[in-house]
Amino acid sequence: MTASAVGHLVRAGLLVYLGGGVEFPDVHPDQVNTLARRRNLPALLDRHVPLGPDQAARRLGVRRADFDAAVRLGFLSPIGTVEIDYKSHGGWTTVPLYSAQDVALLPVVQPLVDWRAVATARTGRRSPLAALTPVVPGEDRVLLAEVGRIAGVGRAAAANWRRRHDDFPTPVAGTATSPEFDRAAVVSWLLAHGKIAVPTEVPSAALVVAAAGGETRRFRLEDPHLLLADDAEDEDRLSGWSTDEDADALAALSAGTFGLTVKHLAAPGTPPLAVLGEARVIDRFRSGSGDLRLTLAWPAGLRGTATAGTSGVVRHAVAYAGPGEERVCRRYDCGGIVPVSWCPEHGATSPAMEWHPAGGVRCTGLCLGRLVVR
Repeated sequence: MTASAVGHLVRAGLLVYLGGGVEFPDVHPDQVNTLARRRNLPALLDRHVPLGPDQAARRLGVRRADFDAAVRLGFLSPIGTVEIDYKSHGGWTTVPLYSAQDVALLPVVQPLVDWRAVATARTGRRSPLAALTPVVPGEDRVLLAEVGRIAGVGRAAAANWRRRHDDFPTPVAGTATSPEFDRAAVVSWLLAHGKIAVPTEVPSAALVVAAAGGETRRFRLEDPHLLLADDAEDEDRLSGWSTDEDADALAALSAGTFGLTVKHLAAPGTPPLAVLGEARVIDRFRSGSGDLRLTLAWPAGLRGTATAGTSGVVRHAVAYAGPGEERVCRRYDCGGIVPVSWCPEHGATSPAMEWHPAGGVRCTGLCLGRLVVR
């Protein structure tokens, strides 16, 4: 890490300023050692510390020539500069700095580039990026199909996001049938809504919660551990490394009588979950490395499958008669559904399916009929 990076860590609140210059502040070595032991350090550095060209090339896993080609194409722009004294190479030199987050996201936001070919290009060979056409400044635009490719979904899903979310970026060009969007605006929206994440060696869980009053907030837990109960009478638990600010916000939101509603939880190795209510913070553990490990819990009987968006839990579905003996729930992996005669949302639509916990908690007891759900 360069000395100037310490200044960015101080401004981010990860190290305490003890004096010296603004760009090259003095800090306590014990704080540096504590920060270096944090499990989520790669994610923190991606978030707060800019990279020089050589560092950026290493972060991206490509040659310096390939990184320079990406800059010439307009994929990245410097966010600042730093003066470095290369005593054996001509003295003071102005070095451009690039956002570590933008560098890490580059293969995600430029999905049409063969990044595998770039990463495996041999020394002395022409960069695979050299054949591409540079982006005209201010005109880096994407269609809905590429928005979907960036997020790893189809065009229909991207079009659905545009219809359902009022804050989806406004088209900057194109036609009514083929609107074009500013790539940077699209990437910012996808990050804010948890549709993409900054690649890092530390896995994370995306959490969208709502308090009793309706306030909705998004959080991220690093290195998450999700423990799902096998009994509906037990509790599910989610733990992960958090910032103090996020931990305080979650504790405040869950302080009400009915706790939090988890509208969407995406954790590694588990399908998206939702919880109807009563989620709460049960533990805050400060490790010797200075990290804060946060643990949330909720009754397993309130757990369900998340909707396609982030509006909440899937409560029910309408069944239809299917031929043959293979009559199972095709919407959920567990297959357990309860027929009810009346639904508070759809009235006397019959038969409707009562919501139940996903993941096999009560599936055996709930498979009461041979019904098929679309």
